[in-house]
Parts: sequence; structure tokens; C-alpha cells
Amino acid sequence: MRTELLRQNERLYLRLPDEPEAGVLCVDFYEPALQHRISQALSAEAVVKAMGQRPLNTTTAHPLNTGESPIATTAHLIDATAGLGLDAFILACAGWHVTMIEQSPLIHALLEDGIKRGMQAGGSDSCAALLTKEALNRMHLCSAGSSLDLMLTLPEAHVIYLDPMFPDRDKSARVKKNRYLLQQLHGEEASGNNLLPLALALARKVVVKRPLRALPLENIQPSASIKGKTSRFDIYAGSNNRLMIP
Repeated sequence: MRTELLRQNERLYLRLPDEPEAGVLCVDFYEPALQHRISQALSAEAVVKAMGQRPLNTTTAHPLNTGESPIATTAHLIDATAGLGLDAFILACAGWHVTMIEQSPLIHALLEDGIKRGMQAGGSDSCAALLTKEALNRMHLCSAGSSLDLMLTLPEAHVIYLDPMFPDRDKSARVKKNRYLLQQLHGEEASGNNLLPLALALARKVVVKRPLRALPLENIQPSASIKGKTSRFDIYAGSNNRLMIP
């Protein structure tokens, strides 16, 4: 599969030259629909509900972005399957300090570009634009790599969030082109296998995003679930036994 990164109008895009109908990928946190979304009540977002009440924040910027050491009272969340960073951004808007892991170097490049442009953007003083700047300060993108390796190197998180790829049942109907492109770039390694047991050992709580009718990840039954319009958020109680992991 051929891929192509190109820069136009100071934005980084990714496309599949052999499949032009698949569209292009670009990360833009100032996209009008997204700005409208974060101007609404974030507490109504299913992904925010699934994370539960966040601990008290003691810093306005993500500690890993400032070189400071995260402390126990910081609302630290790890998004171990960041993708294009949409859920991470929503959660950062809701006040979480989000550490993002993305294994695909190509998707990582798009995400890095979107965060950089978002931090440098200016001109608008709307509430949503100001919230966007604050949220981006609470987001930290790790180097591209496997979550199975990188999660072990990160400071303790109150919640670990997993959103593994899931094959579309109707492959001919690309309802969400972004999802199709992400699946093509990640392949089978993004199915989420082995991530849940490790996450359960590292955090007090784990949240897994699934299609509404999908089986639980790795057939591990959750403690509870919250349903959104098209997705389900399975909630697990973690053991937080990171000291026991060799």
C-alpha cells in the first residue's frame, strides 16, 4: 500500500495515491464542527462520562511538556491508541492531562503537526478557541511507538484509555473515511490484543471504546458500560500493580 504525505497551505496531509476515493487525513483542532462541539456541555460527551470524576488539577500545562514531575493529584490520563487525537482533545478540554501514544509514524506526524499548528494559531478570542489553547497545553505526544512498550515508561495514570481499530462489517460502505484510512495504516497490530491486561495492571481504571454491538475487548467482561450514539465505553477496575511487572 502506497502512502503519501504532502504539505499544502501550511498543513500536513496524508493520502493513499492508489485509492483517491478514500480521501485525505489531516489533524485540525480548529475545524468548525469540532469548535462547535467543544462549545457545548462537555459533561454530556460519552467519552467524558466514561472517565468519571477527574482528580484535582495542580498544573495548567501537561507536566511532561514543562519538564516537571507529575504528582499524584494531577488528573493524568493515558490515551494508548491516540489515532488522530480527537478523543484526547475532548478529554483535555474537559480538564484531563492527556499523554498520547500513537504507533504509526505517519499518523504520529499528522498529530504532531496538528498540535504544533494549534499552539501557534492566533487571532480568535472565542471561548472555544481559548479552550482549545488550554487543552493543547494539557496534551503530550510521546514518540511514535508501541503502547505495550511505552506505557511501562510513563508516569502513573488515573485512567488508561484504549480505542483499538475494529474492522468494518460492510467494507464497501466507507461511512467514515478517516476510520478506513486509519485501519489501512495500522493493520492487524492495532486490534488491541494484549493491551487491556497490561493497562489493567498499570492504572486504577481502564476505559475501552467499542462499537455498540462488538464483543468486549479480548472477551474480558467490563464492570460497567456507557453507551453513546455509535459507540460503547467499557469500564474496568484496574489493579495498579505496576511494581509487580518485570
